[in-house]
Order: sequence, then C-alpha cells, then structure tokens
Amino acid sequence: MKRIQPTIRFFANLLRDIAGTLAGRWRRFHRRVVLGEDIASVGVDVYPFFEKMTGVGWYEWNLLAALDRRDDGLQFNLYAHTFLAPEEPMTTVMPGFKSMRFRLHHLPSEFLFPVGPTVVVLRRVVEPLLRWLDGNDVLFAPNFFMPKNQLAFGQTVVATVHDLAFKVMPETVNPETLEALHDNLLETLFRSERLVAVSDATAGDIYEHLGLRKNRVRVVHEGLDPSFAGENDSAPPEDLPPHYLLFLSTLEPRKNVLGVLRAFKLVVEWGYSGHLVLVGRWGWHTENIRKELEESPVRDRIIHLDYIEREQLPGLYRESDALLFPSWMEGFGLPLLEAMACGTPVVTSGCSAMPEVAGPAAIYVDPASPHGIASAISTLMEDDDHRKRLSDAGKKRAARFSWDEAAAATAQILRQAAGLTKIGEDEYRV
Repeated sequence: MKRIQPTIRFFANLLRDIAGTLAGRWRRFHRRVVLGEDIASVGVDVYPFFEKMTGVGWYEWNLLAALDRRDDGLQFNLYAHTFLAPEEPMTTVMPGFKSMRFRLHHLPSEFLFPVGPTVVVLRRVVEPLLRWLDGNDVLFAPNFFMPKNQLAFGQTVVATVHDLAFKVMPETVNPETLEALHDNLLETLFRSERLVAVSDATAGDIYEHLGLRKNRVRVVHEGLDPSFAGENDSAPPEDLPPHYLLFLSTLEPRKNVLGVLRAFKLVVEWGYSGHLVLVGRWGWHTENIRKELEESPVRDRIIHLDYIEREQLPGLYRESDALLFPSWMEGFGLPLLEAMACGTPVVTSGCSAMPEVAGPAAIYVDPASPHGIASAISTLMEDDDHRKRLSDAGKKRAARFSWDEAAAATAQILRQAAGLTKIGEDEYRV
C-alpha cells in the first residue's frame, strides 16, 4: 500500500496533464478559428537551463522572461525532460509563468514499478505524445538548432545563431559540439522560417558561410541583464586581491587566453602591481593555454576561478581594474555589456562583433598582439581621467541594450513564422 498510493497519484497526475493538454488545444483552436483571435503556440528548447548557466543559457533566460512580460498572443511550451527519476534533482525555477508552461512529472521514491525501464518508456513514448498533443505552430531553438527528434513537434522553426565559430574557426570548437551541429543544424536550417542573428557580424557570417538569403535572417541584439544595471551592492568572491584585471569566459583558444596571459606578463614587467583573475571553465583544446599558465613567470599573480554564482558577478566586475576581452571572434559578447554596466573599463578586440556592442565605450586592440594588449592596459592604468571617461561612457552604452526591445522583435519573428500578422518591428539594433 505504501508504494501503490504514490504510484496511483503519479499516473493520475499524468492523466490530468493529458486531459488538460487536449482541453487547452481545443480552447486554442476555438479562440483562433471560431473567435478569430491572433494567437499561436511556441515550443521552446530549454535544456541550457539545466546545466551551469553561461552565455547562451542567460540569453535564453532573459529573453523568455521579457517575452513573458509581453502580450503578443504567444503561448510558450518549454521543453526539457518531462519525466524525472526519483534521484534526479528538481528543475530550476522557470523565467516566467504568465505565458510559459513547463511540464514536469517526478517519479516518487516509492514508485511501484522498476524506475529505469519506466523512465525510458515515458521519455520515448509518452513525452513525444504530449509534445505532439501540444500542437505547436512554431518551434523556437535559442541555442542554434532543435534536435532532430524534436522537429516533428512544430510546423516550422525559428533558430538563434550566436556565432559561426564552428565554420570560421572549427579547430577551436569541441568535437562533440561540432558533431552535434553537423548532425542537427542543417535540418534545422532547412526547416527554419527565420533565423535570428544576435549581431550584424553574425548575420554577415551566416550569409558568407551558410549561403542563406538575407530575407531569412533577422538581427536582434541582446539586452542587459537587469541585475547589472544601476547600483548593485553584491560582493565579489572572498579573498580576491585589491587590484586585478579580469578575464571572464570559457578558457579556450577562441577567447585568446594565450594573448591575455602574455599581455599580463608584460604589464607586470612594466610595473602593474595587481593580479589577473581568470573566471571560466576549461574548454576544448587547452593544452597550450595550460602550459602557458603554469610556466608563466608571474604565475603567482594569476588566479583561476572555475565558476562563480551569478549574483557575485556585478561585484566581481565593479572591483576589477579592467575587463580583458580580446577574443578572436564573438557572436555578441555579453561580458562586454555586463562590465560596462558596472562601470568597468573594457579592453577588447577591434574585430567581429565587439565594436558593434561596445561602440565608443572601449579600448580596441589587435588580438594577435600581446604587446598591443599590454600597451592598452598600461595606458589605461596610468590615466585616471581616461578610466573615468570610459566608465561613464560604458554605463551609458550598456543602458541602451534592452531585453524588452529584444523580446518585442523576437515576438514578431515568431508571430510571422506561426502565420500571424506582423504588428511591430522584427529587428532590434542599438
């Protein structure tokens, strides 16, 4: 009896979900066909929410939160695993509830039947059935592509392309990521009504390397996370030195970590008394980076933090002397916005999307020149007035980037893909 009752409750909740899904689909049909309302259902891939959140995850989180604040006639079904085994952790809080629905069924620890086989059957049979019953008009893939096994659950696709590193610099991309892109991206592109490019630089790479027509691509700049805007009294991680230069991103070749390490060695030789703080997980193809780090003559002045919580980031930026972001290629570069919003001077590359994002509020360098990066840092450290001007310009620049504006344009793209009337601008540039 102790195991029977929880099992019955589980299946009763599942049956209620199926009945509610059918009723919701009928109501949507009645509103759209009988009453003539301009509404649509959008299925969204939210798997990035259930890992350590980095750039793409926060892009999706903030965009969906802003979409949920709007009323564009769109209902969102958020898709990750619907069925969880008893030992699997409960999922994170969703970015909104007004127009967002996330379906979740957690098997009880006292489940009557074998858990492993049951989860397999539920995920392979019942989960696809529920998504088919949702009757999505369009699928939204905020992370490049929809997996092939999800493409059947929407009539068309809108995908966000963040960068073309896998085409332009494939040697810097993890083989697993490359394999996933090659396996899934082409079919997503074929099915896509529209692609969202997060910058004009990314849009240009799409035209050049994917050969897509310009009328299929819409540019929608990203926004500034509100937690970085205005006064923020969050504290950085403990035990950081009083003066430090900050690098924040995955430690991988595309981010030019070698250039940062070599530039830092030079600025220390030229008299900089602070440290270098590297914040980010180790990425792909890092042998040369690890060797450079360990053999650096200023290794004792370099601190590596694998991951810090989101609420500590404003303090981390604010207390740093400058953000070093001399990447070889970026689709957008959210750390630029975050640092500028916190009043932190930025040293970044004068190529790819970086000038498009930072505008006049950064110092631009050649990423191939550690000496040039070091010279920019030294000049910045020696000129307090220049630092103050950059800090003020950065705050003004960052404040112009709005997730609400990005959501408004994205909603119009989704509406058009779903066959609804366009009622606003479907691009957003700062």
